[in-house]
Amino acid sequence: MEIRIQRIFLIALTLGLTASLSLNANANNDVVNTNIISNIASFNSALQGESEELGEKPPVQVDVERREIIDDLLDSENFEVGLQAGFMSIEDFESSLWLSGHFAYHINENFYTKVLYGFADAGETSFEKLANVPPLLTDDQRKLQYYGLNIGYNLMPGEVFITQNLAFNSMFSIELGGGSTKFAGDNKFTVNLIANYRVFLNDWITWDLTMSDYIFDTTITGSNKTTHNLNFSTGFSFYF
Repeated sequence: MEIRIQRIFLIALTLGLTASLSLNANANNDVVNTNIISNIASFNSALQGESEELGEKPPVQVDVERREIIDDLLDSENFEVGLQAGFMSIEDFESSLWLSGHFAYHINENFYTKVLYGFADAGETSFEKLANVPPLLTDDQRKLQYYGLNIGYNLMPGEVFITQNLAFNSMFSIELGGGSTKFAGDNKFTVNLIANYRVFLNDWITWDLTMSDYIFDTTITGSNKTTHNLNFSTGFSFYF
């Protein structure tokens, strides 16, 4: 009888402790859940408050300096007039002073056409100097004159830096053309090749450096041959 009573007491005690622990756990979970919900509500309230404060502020003003552009300063000169001086090595007739002028029209930023005229006075041949013979040509026949038409192409636009703060625009171009050379009393068809380097001093003046070759056939020395008459010159061009 006593053993049954002890068993009943132990079972009742176990059930009571279990129920008590279960109630405590549920209470703790409710507290935790309540705290989490409270924290989430506080965080949402804070975010809403910040959003309202940001909404009340005026939009950010960007201070951008505006530049005034005057259309008259944007030049569009397509015509060019130039004068040059240098030396021409006339094959078999020494080097002579060369003077030339040209008129060009710039079709676009890449291509242009040029009308060219130049002249020089040929010297004596080595044969005339060594053999002490009568001159092969008269003074009038020694005058070399060239006129022709070229087409040019701008290859490499760039800049030339004189100092750290001073720079000029530049342009390298090549030209191919044809024309006529009057020399030794005859007119010869001539092929003209030019390499030209220009430095833009401002928007309407350039300093030009030119290397060219005037190629034509001649029979002055007794045999028919193709001559290459090299020329180096420099000068200025004006745009309008």
